[in-house]
Amino acid sequence: MTIAPPRRSLAVAVVVVAVAGTVTSCATEYHGYNSGIDGVLWRQVASFEDPLSARLYAPGMDGSAAYLETLDAQRWDGRGPSTVDLDVESGGIILYDISSTPRSAEVSVFIASGPRPAVPRDDGGAYSGPSQVYTCYAVEVSFASSVAPSASRVTLDECPQPLVELLPEDAAFASGEVFDG
Repeated sequence: MTIAPPRRSLAVAVVVVAVAGTVTSCATEYHGYNSGIDGVLWRQVASFEDPLSARLYAPGMDGSAAYLETLDAQRWDGRGPSTVDLDVESGGIILYDISSTPRSAEVSVFIASGPRPAVPRDDGGAYSGPSQVYTCYAVEVSFASSVAPSASRVTLDECPQPLVELLPEDAAFASGEVFDG
């Protein structure tokens, strides 16, 4: 003889599964140039990215090691426990996956906006989005001897989890192209 479970337990299980599915699918992300990202958060990321970009995308003729040394930002060696020494509470940049050969250099960039101030959106409306945004991308530089060094960006679909864990739970990912322009 089989005893059917009480209907109430089944209904509770369905509600729990539905809520869990809703919670996991609510993560805000921004992709593409016309992503709809908040202007305040966009400008906060740009305030960190723009000064670095002047050096990041204009490598000198000094070679890959000298190029990497001139990039002024915190560095992460890729090990999770080492993130305790990193500070992005107010926003900032962390460089990681850093490598070089005499003819090339590669570096990945993590940028956090820092907390969004309690101000209206650019259109004057009340803001109701994430408290922060973050982005990641990689830069590859070629130091070929016959031409001037050249840098190119590779957008990344996600950032390293140990770096993301430094941010509030509601922080939202924004792909690199969101900040073009």
